[in-house]
Amino acid sequence: MFSYLGGKKFQGKWIAEHFPKFDTYVETFGGAYWTYFQGNVNAKRNVYNDFNTYIANIFHCSVFKRDQFLTKLKSYPAQDGELFEKFKKDLFPLKYGFKLGDIEKAAKYIYIETQSFSGDTLKETTKYVDLKGKYKSKYQHLIDKLENPKWQLKIDNITNVENESFEVMLKKYDTPDTLFYVDPPYYKMENYYTKEFGRDQHLQLADELKKIKGKFILSYYVFPQLSEWFPKDKYHWSIKEFSKANSTTSKKKTTSKGEELLIMNFKPALTLY
Repeated sequence: MFSYLGGKKFQGKWIAEHFPKFDTYVETFGGAYWTYFQGNVNAKRNVYNDFNTYIANIFHCSVFKRDQFLTKLKSYPAQDGELFEKFKKDLFPLKYGFKLGDIEKAAKYIYIETQSFSGDTLKETTKYVDLKGKYKSKYQHLIDKLENPKWQLKIDNITNVENESFEVMLKKYDTPDTLFYVDPPYYKMENYYTKEFGRDQHLQLADELKKIKGKFILSYYVFPQLSEWFPKDKYHWSIKEFSKANSTTSKKKTTSKGEELLIMNFKPALTLY
């Protein structure tokens, strides 16, 4: 729904082409929830989760307190460097674990998130990006989405917003009719996210996924341990290369290319690469 580190804005539709039938859809590492929004997901239960309380709080406010949240968002100018620095002082150092539904924190956090470089980890050294009137602010783009009936329909179909660990989510929502889309922090890049998920937890995540009754789609890029954890004779692999468009320039311009790897415990309908 907004720019965020590791977001699947460009991969979401392709990922969703692999989806089987399901009654409950769960993203255990929800981030900006792009796969849900881009993938035309419409389950009986659509569950968002992220261990970053600030990101989960934005979705909670967008789903359950949208009118109040919009009023607060629209009370701030879309581009203001001084306000950006003030909100940084108000929030940092970040304190996680607060109760979801805090509109003030949600507005301040997303203001900083949308006024800094795409994918930048929010910290006290995060820099303000002055668009100088050349482009519409990502902050204004978010407001527009929250007021757009098409986006409102998708947001209204989010039934649950959680702020839990992946272990809790896998246990809480696991049924034979559940699809878990699992997009953990990139291997060896965990420190770009919050500290709740470290290097050792990739193996723990793999072990937990092997125990579930439901289906999972796991996003990664290829690294050596994956062939051991998820051998290709037991799990289905699908790989595609994507160009990552630069969100602040022309749509024709691109940055680096990267491969998206999906690992599944079922055979998808999409022809595998």
